[in-house]
Amino acid sequence: MLNHSVRKMLAVALVSVPVIWFGGTYTAQAQDAQDIEFKLAQVGEDIEFTLINNFESRSLTHFYVSPSESEDWGPDILGEGVVVEPGDFTTVTIYDGALTCNYDLKATFGPGEDVGAGDIYQTNINVCEMSSYTYFEN
Repeated sequence: MLNHSVRKMLAVALVSVPVIWFGGTYTAQAQDAQDIEFKLAQVGEDIEFTLINNFESRSLTHFYVSPSESEDWGPDILGEGVVVEPGDFTTVTIYDGALTCNYDLKATFGPGEDVGAGDIYQTNINVCEMSSYTYFEN
């Protein structure tokens, strides 16, 4: 991730420098440097949050994310052999550098008491605005 001082320099540069994009010239404008710094912190960087398994009897065995506009799932971001046991948590990082905050989430839970393994899907989740995501048992 970009550190605070580098983001601030980029934000100041973006406020005052014309931008050339696909043959046209545009000027970046913002209310102030903090506005652009906030946007740089959210878009195009790795995203990290705490993933919490609040199920009582089912382990979280796989976790996949995909930008909402994509039709393909990425790899299991928990990593090979990593399991989040009931009541436990882990930190996950989305490393794709996508220019979006909206992701679809797919969690695979192992079998529990009288329940087989299965997937839970959530769509269009703004991961830039959260520090944690919790799965609860109904």
